[in-house]
Amino acid sequence: MSCGNPEGAVEGEEKEEVLMPTSRPVRRVDKAICNRCKKAKTSFIFRQGAYCSPCYEISLRSRFIRQLHPPLRPGAVKSTLTLYRPVVQSGQALIAVSGGAGSVAMLDMLMSRGYISRSDGAATNRTKGQKEAVWDKATVVYVEFASVTGRDERTEDIRKLSEDRGLGFIGLKVEDVYDAGLVSWLGGSERNADTSGVKVNFQQPNLPVSQEPTTSNTTPVERLQSLLASLPPASRPSLLSHILDHLLTLAALTLPNVSQLLLGETATRLAQRVISGTALGRGWTLPLELSNSFTLPDSQIVRMKPMKEISVKEAALWCRIHGLETVNYRGWDDVGPKGKEGRAKGGAASLEALTEQFIAGLSTTHPSTVSTINRTGDKLVFPGDTSGPICPLCEMPTEPDAMRWKARTALTSLTDPHSSLGSPTIAGIHTGDSTHDNFAPTLCYACLTTLSGGATDRTTGDGMVNLPPWVGQRVSTSQRMVAREQMREEIADFLLATEEE
Repeated sequence: MSCGNPEGAVEGEEKEEVLMPTSRPVRRVDKAICNRCKKAKTSFIFRQGAYCSPCYEISLRSRFIRQLHPPLRPGAVKSTLTLYRPVVQSGQALIAVSGGAGSVAMLDMLMSRGYISRSDGAATNRTKGQKEAVWDKATVVYVEFASVTGRDERTEDIRKLSEDRGLGFIGLKVEDVYDAGLVSWLGGSERNADTSGVKVNFQQPNLPVSQEPTTSNTTPVERLQSLLASLPPASRPSLLSHILDHLLTLAALTLPNVSQLLLGETATRLAQRVISGTALGRGWTLPLELSNSFTLPDSQIVRMKPMKEISVKEAALWCRIHGLETVNYRGWDDVGPKGKEGRAKGGAASLEALTEQFIAGLSTTHPSTVSTINRTGDKLVFPGDTSGPICPLCEMPTEPDAMRWKARTALTSLTDPHSSLGSPTIAGIHTGDSTHDNFAPTLCYACLTTLSGGATDRTTGDGMVNLPPWVGQRVSTSQRMVAREQMREEIADFLLATEEE
């Protein structure tokens, strides 16, 4: 036995068994010539591939179509999902544009390939190669964060970007989560506008809540800034992400005849979500957050992410080629007052920012970092039921026994050994008290971790902070469900057995 064929072997003799055959020679690729058309001179090199400018755009469009078509053609044969154009959708598309490279490139691809009907109402002429539009109407929604980040407003820039393409435009502000009339402003009925509010005390492990009067002297901006100031800097980006998701979902549910909500999250952003979400305890709902298509709860609206296979660098290059202006820095790490907590290496104040810096640095030497992380994330499967209890804050399914898991893994307070009265505690969470007036039992593990650990020097007076109205509505619903389950357990011995039992 040998590791290969020995030199000088006589022809015709029986060759020895080879345990370690020699590897095949590596095919050398001339990166000066486009690897796709084999003719034009290379303009860009990405992921070890060299492309000229036309072939580069074709490569991005093919990956874009590969993620866009399947949710629009449910039930179609897998091999034909990307070959044929989807049929005309029954509703309109709501396109979320943040001003970053991912969302701007997504909007440009949708318009340049004729997926959205032109505003002049002209009929499609197939004899001239024109393809039928997938959506007869589309609206762009933009959420402004300038009131909390201190950066320049870009609402008018996004409005011009939308109107130049004949699309509708909805401009929201992050403080609109405290605006009770937002639903009516978006086109819903007045009775859907919830004017009630809830206050929470971050100084207590149980996060006790109390009803807030319907009238308040504070403005929505002041309420939001007070909420951000009551949280540690590391928790603020997560809260802003939940607020953004809620505003986009609310716009999709309120605007008339919306069938799809399109997000411009790139592969780079999803890779950051995999690592930071796992570290923050979002592993339970992470498969749903990474999914290319997800049906919003209690609706038929599908949330889509057609930029899932395109990195932020590739999207930024697309925007540069087509002369589109973008701003890719969100500035969520700089919101709220600067606390006493030290920043991590590179000035990062949160896990999201630290993960973003880590992936950006590693991708310079390992170009396949983003794709490798996303392939791992695509293998995750949601183990629960999407029709189960919903977290009031992130509006995603909650894992069972999140409070007990938190109690086993974290120590929030100690029981007084000299006290003989009072209910027993599990890591500072009172098991004997009623949970009807507590916010913590209704949260998922990740949101419970996000809202825990609020320092006492950030809150004033009684320590109560205003929660957004949508959270108060969800808390009331969750508390009613908890009360119903507890009542059923108390009278279980007196209930008559059903046939199923």
